[in-house]
Amino acid sequence: MDFRIEQPYWLLLAVPAAIYLAWTYRRSVKGGGRRGVVLLLLRSTAAACLIIAASSPHLLLGSGRQQIFILADRSVSMDGSEDGVESWLSGAAAGKKENQDVRILSFAGSVREGSKGGGLRKESGPGGAGETDLEQAIRHAAAAAGGKPARIVLLTDGRETRGDALAYARSVLPPHITVDAVEFSPPPREDAAVSSFRIPPSGRAGEVLDLEVTVESTAAATGRLLLFKEDRLAEERTVELSEGENRFLFKETQDDEGFIRYEAQIITEGDGIGENNKMNAVTDIAGPPRFLLVGQDNSPSPIGKWIGNEKVRVDSIGAEELPNDLAAYLSYDGIIFDNIPGHLVGEDRMGLIQEAVKTFGTGFMMVGGEESFGLGGYYRTPIEELLPVSMDVTGTHIIPSLGLVIVLDRSGSMMGTKLDMAKEAASRSAALLRPDDTLGFIAFDDEPWEVIETGPVGDPAKALESIQSVITGGGTDLFPAVRLAVERLSEADAQRKHVILLTDGMSAEGGDYEGVLKQAASNNITVSSVAIGSDADRVLLSRLADLGSGRFYDVRDADAVPAILSRETAMLSRTFIVDEPFRPAVRPTEGWEVLSGSLPEMNAYIAVTAKPSADVIMESPLEDPVIAEWMYGLGRTVAYTSGSGGWSGGFAGWEDWPRLWTAAAARLLPSYREEPFEVTRSEDGSYLVTGSGRSSFLDVAVVDAKGNEIEASVDPTGPGSARVRFDPAPGLVFFRISGDGETYAKVGLSVPYGSEYRPGPPDGKLLEALAEETGGRMVEKPAEALRTQERKQWETAPAWRWFALSSMLLFFADITLRRFGSPSATVNKRRRMKESPGAPAAGPSHIQRLLDEKRKSE
Repeated sequence: MDFRIEQPYWLLLAVPAAIYLAWTYRRSVKGGGRRGVVLLLLRSTAAACLIIAASSPHLLLGSGRQQIFILADRSVSMDGSEDGVESWLSGAAAGKKENQDVRILSFAGSVREGSKGGGLRKESGPGGAGETDLEQAIRHAAAAAGGKPARIVLLTDGRETRGDALAYARSVLPPHITVDAVEFSPPPREDAAVSSFRIPPSGRAGEVLDLEVTVESTAAATGRLLLFKEDRLAEERTVELSEGENRFLFKETQDDEGFIRYEAQIITEGDGIGENNKMNAVTDIAGPPRFLLVGQDNSPSPIGKWIGNEKVRVDSIGAEELPNDLAAYLSYDGIIFDNIPGHLVGEDRMGLIQEAVKTFGTGFMMVGGEESFGLGGYYRTPIEELLPVSMDVTGTHIIPSLGLVIVLDRSGSMMGTKLDMAKEAASRSAALLRPDDTLGFIAFDDEPWEVIETGPVGDPAKALESIQSVITGGGTDLFPAVRLAVERLSEADAQRKHVILLTDGMSAEGGDYEGVLKQAASNNITVSSVAIGSDADRVLLSRLADLGSGRFYDVRDADAVPAILSRETAMLSRTFIVDEPFRPAVRPTEGWEVLSGSLPEMNAYIAVTAKPSADVIMESPLEDPVIAEWMYGLGRTVAYTSGSGGWSGGFAGWEDWPRLWTAAAARLLPSYREEPFEVTRSEDGSYLVTGSGRSSFLDVAVVDAKGNEIEASVDPTGPGSARVRFDPAPGLVFFRISGDGETYAKVGLSVPYGSEYRPGPPDGKLLEALAEETGGRMVEKPAEALRTQERKQWETAPAWRWFALSSMLLFFADITLRRFGSPSATVNKRRRMKESPGAPAAGPSHIQRLLDEKRKSE
């Protein structure tokens, strides 16, 4: 047993307490003889007990309990050892003693509770099965021990790929924690891996580049080596692999410009690890300015013929052909959207474009039309955020009263991303309405649930909160919800009424849809429908949209739903299309000198609102922006709210019409000065960025292929150089490097798969060093790991209550002694009275005399 005090600073109260007790002794009881000394001792002891109680005392009592943490390695390098690990864990569970608390955890790049059966569960991605972090696993178990003695048992091959377990054990691990290790040696596997793919970081059009692929093989084998360029097979070879490194050289003539992505892939029979069979690399091929022009499939944009020439390359595509990776957008100097709806683009691709503009300086321009800006469903999207204009339809224009009811499927199949995106879509539609517009929101499964009763929007925040409260339910029965929506909207007092249906499944049979939609038509209600995913009843939804004089949307990806609902809501009011001919006014601005002199009339434009820091180049008589621009991050964006066709009116026949588009395209080109930077990967996984030395300070941003910015630390190593550390998943990453805020460069690199994905022997030496450093041992059988613990476990018992109780009892004793005296003095007094019976009785008391006097007076 041991006695401890957690808060010893309370003991300092003993000094003023001692001074006070000495002063009271001198003033009150000095000269009281032995009684005074006893009182002083009682008070001093009581005060001491009270002070000790305040300092949180506790007792350490020996306990027979033992804490044992078994950490099972679930990383990729342990593949093939699952049966052995589970058998070992089963033996440990069977041999556990009553006084042992055994806790099983699994670890790789992170730590998690083991399954009840002792099995190992796989996980992917950074920090998952692709890493082995022994330090984090030991640190987690040591913290879980709660300061008590414990034994940690590692079941692993010891191939540490992250952290430094030995350094942690030497400097940080508490001395009462020991580490045992069970070395597992996974069965040998034949494997061929692409360990390196080197490609020049930059080049010129027409140049022949050398692409070097290194393949590491555990044994001699025959395989197929494939080279892909922008996901298209460029070359295939049959190769003979020898054990160890094998180098292969490809020569590629560069016909394209911009960021060109290559992929090398090795295929062999009986390959043990599939994750390390391929690697990506990119090169930046210099060339003339390059633009991506996005139009509609059935109506290609005419802008390409006005800006494309021998010195400018224009790639024209439809919206559904937009790429899904950042590298493709970084190949262009500018991106132009010509009257395409947002639901064909999708939120994910909008996010990629936003990152390309903001971080890497790609220009962006949106051209108006009936399916652009707010009418295209871009409200509250990444595209609206990067543009110099706002698409909020609650502007100063006269807008008819609107009535909108959203009918949302909340059946079980909508769980997850579908329901989240649908609720976000409904929230955006609600935000587009004015407080006095009419809104209803019905969620349905087997039966309709009127989440928001049809009526004035009122407080938008409350409406959004109600929409977000919807959770998934049971089956799918659309008809009752449609009937309820039409009934509610028929009663609404609104100039324009609309119902939007969203579902991803097949509805229960039955229901007089035709009769309900005839009722809707008689009340000027239109109906649009959205089929989400491949299981939706497209025939029924398309028929409902036809009967309801609305639009049918067939979407495979739920991220298109918000743009659809925004578009449907905006289209309720055609007021945003200003279709009266007008002559625009121009504000002279550098770069737009073509807009001078007498300008022709325009026919129409979409009304938007310029953002506060935007530059309005051309505006309508209503002071709505027709051309506006601003800088968004590193890129410049332009909004042209009229169209490239009939909306342009007299401009289409204007002699400087092509020059206007050339000027607009020139505004999208990067305005920064490029500086060559080199990025090389070090053995520790960090990246060294070096420049020409002209820049003293470097600012570096790192973005993955999906447009997500990666948190990175940047440590300067000298003028114009820095070391960058981050924790990415294998694949392509892109560096945006800025030198003193004046020069910029973009560099694409491939992050290889780590050593976890490469076959190799177990690291027994590391495990032996860990066991020796912590006082543990290398073990084989579960019984050895469950041996009696050498260090005794202690349990903490709080003792402050006993000291507080003692202090209280001593204070009561002090009061009793001062009031009644000591028990021995009272006994002696009574003995003397018995021994002197003839002694005169004591005279009457003062009170008795007063009573006697009162009786006499009466």
